[in-house]
Amino acid sequence: MKKYQIIYADPPWKYNTSQHNGAGGTSTGGAHTHYQVMEDIEICKLPIKDLADKNCLLFMWATGPKLDIAFDVGKSWGFKYCTIGFIWDKKRDNPGAYTMSRCELVLIFKKGKIPLPRGSRNIKQLVSIHRDKHSSKPPQVRKAIVELCGDKPRIELFTRKPHKLFEDESFDGWDVWGNEVKSDIEL
Repeated sequence: MKKYQIIYADPPWKYNTSQHNGAGGTSTGGAHTHYQVMEDIEICKLPIKDLADKNCLLFMWATGPKLDIAFDVGKSWGFKYCTIGFIWDKKRDNPGAYTMSRCELVLIFKKGKIPLPRGSRNIKQLVSIHRDKHSSKPPQVRKAIVELCGDKPRIELFTRKPHKLFEDESFDGWDVWGNEVKSDIEL
């Protein structure tokens, strides 16, 4: 099995509530209305550690309600939490359980040591870009990961579209895996 030094993951978190537009308002849908979601334990049990090289960085998307579970997922995949890599300001308020949700986080986990040679050391943490379609992430984050880490073997997990459908160069060099794409990777 091919080993990767960069793993970029956007787990299909299952939420126990649906989003709504205020007291008495109608549901605005949730992740389960857009794609197949997974139970937390199912995500933890995926053999992602088999994909990781001895020195590997994991960049994982996490939302506020799933932050504690994201740490468990990283650990179950064989990684140790390091820091918050990116904070995405979607420039659009979304319904939340307590406050209006506007940001998502990309957590950085590490297995072994930071893969060498390193890339740029001046990558900014804050990404302030308008949200597009549900669950689509800004390509600037993918590009920043490569700038930060250098051109290393890398894979994006849980992707929903084959990268060849995009003309954006931020997809170049990435292997992909997800239940909605054809991939040579089997988990």
